[in-house]
Amino acid sequence: MGSDADMEDYGFEYSEEEPEEQDVDIENQYYNSKGLVETEPEAALEGFAEVVQMEPEKAE
Repeated sequence: MGSDADMEDYGFEYSEEEPEEQDVDIENQYYNSKGLVETEPEAALEGFAEVVQMEPEKAE
């Protein structure tokens, strides 16, 4: 088994990946919604609303 330092490093790397994965999900939702604008505008609006809900709140 690895040392405590190795385990701490792994946890740090893993926690860094989570926000990036969330950003990818948000970006995918945005582009999927953008693709619907011409053919299904109501579905596109619903998709954009999901993007807003997925976006983490920014600190003021």
